[in-house]
This record gives sequence, structure tokens and C-alpha cells, in this order.
Amino acid sequence: MDDKVSCSFCGQLTYRGLRIHGEVICFACEQRLARLNVADADYPQWLDGLRTLWHKWLKGT
Repeated sequence: MDDKVSCSFCGQLTYRGLRIHGEVICFACEQRLARLNVADADYPQWLDGLRTLWHKWLKGT
């Protein structure tokens, strides 16, 4: 069985999730990202989270 890992967005521990370049996005956050709309109040926070991941991937860490 896989070890629990932290979601890169919410920090919750999960066994499964979307794995991209060594980062994990839990199912709940993945679902929220899929439904996210530019007009949503929390859109800027999600965008910042994606930017953080993007910068990590560009650095190769």
C-alpha cells in the first residue's frame, strides 16, 4: 500500500490523488479545480497555488 502524502493545495493526507511531477492533488481539490470559475471568490487563491506548483516544476524540484 502507498504511504499517505499531503495534498499540495489543502495539505490533507491522502493515499491517492492526482500526481504531477512529484506533487499530489487530492480528489476534493481536483474536483474543485475542475469546477473553478474566474468569477469565484476563491479563484485567486487557487491560481496562486497553481503558480507555486508551476514555479517548482520549472526549477525542477
